[in-house]
Amino acid sequence: MRALVAVLSRHRWKGHLAEVERLLAAETPPAGGIGAKLDAWLASPAWEVRNAAVKLIARCRDQERYARLLRTLMDRSEAGIVRRNAAQCIGRLGLATAPARDALLAALSDPYWEVQVEAIAALAKLFPPAEDLELALLHLLFGPQGDGRRCVREPNFEVRMAAAFAMAHLGSSLAACRALAALSGDDSWLVRSQAVVALAHFAARNPQFFHEVRHSLETADRISEGAVSYFVHRDILGRVLRAVQQGPEGLLIEGLRALYLDPHAGWNQVRR
Repeated sequence: MRALVAVLSRHRWKGHLAEVERLLAAETPPAGGIGAKLDAWLASPAWEVRNAAVKLIARCRDQERYARLLRTLMDRSEAGIVRRNAAQCIGRLGLATAPARDALLAALSDPYWEVQVEAIAALAKLFPPAEDLELALLHLLFGPQGDGRRCVREPNFEVRMAAAFAMAHLGSSLAACRALAALSGDDSWLVRSQAVVALAHFAARNPQFFHEVRHSLETADRISEGAVSYFVHRDILGRVLRAVQQGPEGLLIEGLRALYLDPHAGWNQVRR
């Protein structure tokens, strides 16, 4: 219904979209007094306007409307890109609250993969390791009965990449270690690269699993296919292995963080 109304009345919201995008592009966020407009934009029949309004909440750090971000994220009738940006804004704003945690956890089952990726990233950024967060990631990767021994069922490689990153931050059990080991043998070299860094990161946080992690890293496939002579995955794995060979004391988390692949950057940039 929203889409039909938007198509039939495009002339009614183009001005609103231009105004909210102008505010988003301004060098400094609006000083105040746009609450009523924000509410109107959030209720617009056009997803483009609602999407821009969600981003403007974060731009203005409008605390009175943070709850709207959570409701938007949980509204499965909302456009996927709007839900995705709501999840990203929650992470960027640092909303480490119980309601935000619940909303992000629920978003792991969102049908749109970009929502899942942003929700996973926000959980890893905002919250400490916890059994329920680890279990949610295991369910995402292996299904409700998965324990890290089974084949990965998640079909989207970017979701698997995000899950590897998050498991390094949130996982603490043998099942989490085995899940990362499974991802280190993924069909996608992008997932494998993310997973080998995550394995080392995981061992730095959980040194009791160091020897199992070391075995997984030493047996990981070094080859990354692609039409380039520089193999990004081989380089990343080599750096991780050099750190592992120094023993647990060689696993410095800040150094490992620099090796994660950034989904918003090019994959084939040579690392110096």
